[in-house]
Formats: sequence, structure tokens, C-alpha cells
Amino acid sequence: MTDFGDPLDTRAGIPYELFARLRVEAPVWRTGTGVWFFSLFDDVLAATKDIESFKSSFRDPGVVVPEEEQLISEIEEPRHGKIRRIVNSAIAAHRLGNVESFALETSHTLLERVLAKGGGELMNEFVMPLPTSVIATLLGVPTEDFHLWGQWSGDVVQGDYPTKNRTERGEGFAGAHPEFATYVDRQIAERRGAENPPNDFVTRLLTTDVEGQRLTDTEVRTLMVFLLVAGNETTRNLIGNLLVTMGQRPEIFRQLQDNPELIEVAVEESLRIDPPTAVLLRDCIRDTEIHGIPIRAGEKVAYGIASANRDESHYEDPNSFRLDRPNPNHHVAFGGGPHVCPGSVLARMEAKIAIEVFLEKVGKMKLAPDFVREKVPVFWANGPNALPVTLTRR
Repeated sequence: MTDFGDPLDTRAGIPYELFARLRVEAPVWRTGTGVWFFSLFDDVLAATKDIESFKSSFRDPGVVVPEEEQLISEIEEPRHGKIRRIVNSAIAAHRLGNVESFALETSHTLLERVLAKGGGELMNEFVMPLPTSVIATLLGVPTEDFHLWGQWSGDVVQGDYPTKNRTERGEGFAGAHPEFATYVDRQIAERRGAENPPNDFVTRLLTTDVEGQRLTDTEVRTLMVFLLVAGNETTRNLIGNLLVTMGQRPEIFRQLQDNPELIEVAVEESLRIDPPTAVLLRDCIRDTEIHGIPIRAGEKVAYGIASANRDESHYEDPNSFRLDRPNPNHHVAFGGGPHVCPGSVLARMEAKIAIEVFLEKVGKMKLAPDFVREKVPVFWANGPNALPVTLTRR
């Protein structure tokens, strides 16, 4: 049997050449660690819709957490749908109007600081503070604390909770990351104790019935942590990836500057060719088969998002960044099916605003002479770890 290597090993970057081999020779491949890797677009999309067979889980096989600490992506139907409706209410279209103006103002403020000194490290100084501030505005927590959960979200996605020995760090998320848990618990307690709590997302979580019951404080904390982390990581990678492309491809920078109506297309093409999440992990929860290959309940499955988005059977010239693709949002960067990423509309909006402001204010962007794209350390994530640049005002 051919040893293709491990498609989940992204330490040296996303292994696109390996993905291309797998799509041809072994589209359903079992890695040396026992994870089934799906590389074809059609298989990934179909699997995202098959919630009867596959359940979201980024945890190690056999790791079980209390129901109260299950992430929304791990909660099974019908409870998932009911809780998701509460989450959707926080990012509904009618609420995005105020957030859009806030994102625009924040983008201008952040970029002005970088321009004033002729450049800087864009990921920390421009990219990261935007989504963390926006999600804070949506959820109703202090925006000035953005740097805290920017750091904490990195701790969470790079950490090993809950596989670490519980006697070492204590039970549950509160033991794994006490600072983050304490911060969110304080937000909950303030609303519990308020005579007239603010009409924000945290209050709605506390007062809305799900299956005839109110969410517990632990369930509310889990949702808050999930949204604070998810609202930061994916959008940060999306904006960072597109800025790298613009820095490495000056012709794309100029084309977008001359044709700002193409910015939305550029966002979609970046999502396709450089998806912020390279792989989605799932648990198989009932025996099934793909292309006649049996996959057993209890086995781990990986949806190769970054592979599916470059599937030659769906895309002409799939490894090229192109602004003339038909149906530019034809990709699976945000997953698919009933559990598609609930923050996709928000992420797209933030990326569009960030790039619009950047192109409006920046005349020339030059990457640092020694710049080499280094991927963020999380194996499933795909974004630049740093982006040092010199900027000239337009």
C-alpha cells in the first residue's frame, strides 16, 4: 500500500501537492494515526450534510466532555438547531448595520496608527484587533478588552484541553483556562445580578428557553467562549491571507484598487484558494461507507477543506488566484449543510470592509525583505502568523 504521508501534518504549511495526489489516487485515505481524510469536493460537501453519520469534534478519539461544555458544533440535533437559532439572533442581518459602521470606524482607526509610522506588523496591529472588537460589540462585552480574548483564543486553539491530566489543571474549561472562564463568568454574573440587565446577547442567552429550559451559566459560558474564539480565529486568517496575496501579487493590489467592486470576489477567491480552516474534524457516529470504503462508528474523519477547494473537477486552474471565476462563492471554506459556519456572513463583511479601507488608504504595500509566510501553529488553521510590511499612504 502506498504511504502518502500525513495530510494533517501542516507544520511546513498546507500540503497542497499531497492533496492533489490523494484526490487522484486515494480520495478516501486512512492516515497513519487512523483518521479518514476526504479530499474531493463532492465527498466533503456531502459529508457536511450527513449529520446523521458525522458529528463535529476537534477532540482526541475517546475524549468526552460534559454536555454543558460541548461546543455548539458538537451538540446533536434537535438541540443544536434550537441553540443555533439563539446564536443566529446575535448576528442576524438587522443587527449587522450597527456592527458594519463600527467595523468601518475601527478599520480606519487601526490602519491610521500603522500608516502614521510607515508600516508595522499587520496581523497584530491591524488584522487581529478588528474581529475581536467586532465580536465583542455583537456579544455585548467591553471592546477595550479585545487584546485579552485575542490572546486567550490563541491559547484555546493551540492548547490541549481537555486531554491534559485533569489533576494538573482542574476540571473542565475553568480548570483549563481559568482567566478566560473567570472573565466570561463575570459578564454572566453581572447580568444575573442586574435589576435591568442590558438587552444584549449574553442577556438573551440567559433568558431564552431551549427545549423548555433556560441555559445554565456553564452552557452560556461555553457558547460565549466558542463565539469569542470563532469570531476571532477564522476572520483573522481570512483577512491575513488576502493581505498576503495582495502583498505578493502587486497586480492584484492594483486591480482591486482600480476596481473596488471586485473586492467581494477577491474575498471569495481567497476563501477558496486559502481557506482559513484547512480541515474540519468529525467523529463517525454510525457505520457508513464512502466509495465503498467502510467507515465505522467511533472512527475519526477529516474533511479536507483546503483540498476540496482546489478540486480539479470543480475548478479550472484551481491553484491560481483569479478574479474572473464564475460563481465565486462556490466553495466549502465555511463547511456546508445545516451546520455551516453561523458566522460566515459576519466574516465576509469584516473582510470586505478591512480590504476596502486598506485599498482606500494605502498607496503602496511592501512586504519585509525577509518575509516568508509562516502558517499559524494550529494544524487545522490556515493563516499567516505574522505580516511585517512597509506602507505608503495613498
